[in-house]
Amino acid sequence: MPLLAFPLVLPGAAPAAAVSAPPPAPLAVPAGTYGELTPEGAFAAPPAAGLWWSSTGRPTSFGPGALTTSVGTDKPRVWDAMVGRNQIRLRAGALYTLSFDASASRASDIRVTVQENSGAFTAPLDRTVTLGPGSVRHQWTFRSSVSTPTGQITFQVGGQSADTGFTFDNVSLTTSTPREGFYTDPDSTARRWVDGDTTGHPRKAEIRSKIADNTTVKWFGNWSGATDAQVQAAVDSYVTAAAGAGRIPTLVAYNVPGRDCGGASADPSVPGTAQAYKNWIAAFSRGIGGRPAIVVLEPDAVAQADRDYRKHDGTPCLTEIQRTARFDMLSYATWQLDAQGPLVRTYLDAGNARWILGEQLDDTGPMGLAEMVEMLGRSGLALADGVAVNVANFQSNAVSDDYGSRLAARALQTLGITTTWVVDTGRNGTVQPTAPGDFCNPRGRTLGLTSRQGDGTAAAYYLWIKNPGDSDGRREEDPRCEAGVPKAGHFSPELALRLIDGS
Repeated sequence: MPLLAFPLVLPGAAPAAAVSAPPPAPLAVPAGTYGELTPEGAFAAPPAAGLWWSSTGRPTSFGPGALTTSVGTDKPRVWDAMVGRNQIRLRAGALYTLSFDASASRASDIRVTVQENSGAFTAPLDRTVTLGPGSVRHQWTFRSSVSTPTGQITFQVGGQSADTGFTFDNVSLTTSTPREGFYTDPDSTARRWVDGDTTGHPRKAEIRSKIADNTTVKWFGNWSGATDAQVQAAVDSYVTAAAGAGRIPTLVAYNVPGRDCGGASADPSVPGTAQAYKNWIAAFSRGIGGRPAIVVLEPDAVAQADRDYRKHDGTPCLTEIQRTARFDMLSYATWQLDAQGPLVRTYLDAGNARWILGEQLDDTGPMGLAEMVEMLGRSGLALADGVAVNVANFQSNAVSDDYGSRLAARALQTLGITTTWVVDTGRNGTVQPTAPGDFCNPRGRTLGLTSRQGDGTAAAYYLWIKNPGDSDGRREEDPRCEAGVPKAGHFSPELALRLIDGS
C-alpha cells in the first residue's frame, strides 16, 4: 500500500489496557500565548473587568452584541480617544492576524494598532482605515517586532470634526493558527536538494517555488533519533521553530512496529516491542509540549491491521495477537497526544477511499466502512480530533471528502463519536484515479492544493502530508514499485517534475 484487542474506547475514557505510565502533563504554556488571543471579541457578553477599556469620555458598551462608543469634537488628536484591549502577549518574530468588523455613523478615519502599552509604545501593527455607516470586515497579518506579556489592541477614534458613533464587533487576534499559515520545513528533502544542487539543474527554481516552498509537514520515525531523548529533542526543536514563527506545524508519527507491513517503508530498526513504541510516542508527545501542532498518526497502521490484509508475498500482515497489540499502541498514542491539550490536533490514519471502499467506491472493498470504523474505535478515535484520509495516495478531494464524510457519519452512528477528517493533497491534483494497485510513484499525477484550512463544509484541513517528490519506493524493496527511482522517502527531482508537469 502507500508509502509510508483493545476494548472500544468511549469518549472520556482512558485506555486502561494501553497505559504503562501516566500521560505527561503538557508544557506550561502561559495563557494567551497561542491561538485565539481575544476569545471574548464577539462581545456575546460583557468581558471580564480589566480587559477592555475606553478613553472616549462617552458611554461605552462592551456588549452584549458589540462594542459601541462615540466621540465628540473635544478630542483633537486621534489618540486622545481610544477603545482597546489589554493583556495581549506578543512574541518578537511571530506572525499574528488581527481582524474585526467596524462601522461609524459618518465617514471617519481611525487608527488601529497592536502595540506595547508603555515605554516607546512600539506598534508592530499600525494602520489607518476609513469607516462609514456600513459594517466592513478588516484583516491584516503582521509580524511582531516586540516581546511583551502586556501588549494591547487600540482603536484610536479621536480627531473627529463632528460627533461620531462607532461600532466594533468580532474582534479576533490569533497566532500559530492556519490564518497565519502552515510552517514550512526548512530541512525538507526537497529543500535539501534545492540548496545542495551544484549541477545547475535547469528547473531548480521551479522545484523550489512549487514544492520546497510549500512543504509543510515533517515525518518523524526511527531516523529522528537513536534514543527517546533525541526524538523528544527533535520534535521540540521543530515545534519551537514553528511556534517562534507564529505558524502551525504538521507532524507525522511513523514508527509503529511492523510499519508498512513488509513494504518499501518497512524497516527492522523501528521499535521491536509495544513498550518500546510507547516510550517513543511518549517522547514524541513531550516534544510538542502542549504547543499548537497537527499530528497525523501512523499512516497505514489501522488499515493494515485488517485481518485479511496481506504482505506483497501473500502472507498475513499481522497475527491476531499483533493486531491487538497494534490497537493498544495506537490507543496509547492518542491518549498521550490528547494529554498535550487542546492546541494539539491528532488525526488517526484511515487509508484512502478506494482502498477501503473498493474501486467503485460502493463499500464493497476488502474492508469497508464498518470494519474501518470498528478498528479506528479500537485505536483511540474517541481521543483523537479525527482521521486522515488519502495519505500518500492520489484520490481527488471530492472522493476523499466523500469518504471522510461517510467515515464520520458511521463513527457517529456506531460509536457515538463526533469526528472530522483531513485530506492529503500533496499529489491528488489529477481527478482521474490511478489504475487499481498502482500506488508506487504512478505517472500522470499532479500537485494538489497547498496546505490550508477547510471552509467548514468538508475536511478540517487540506494538507501536503506525503511530501511531493519523495519516492514511494523502488523495486529492490517492493516488487510492485519501478526500478531506477530512490528508496522510499528519498527525494527525486525527476519524480518532483512528474508532479509539476503531470507526466
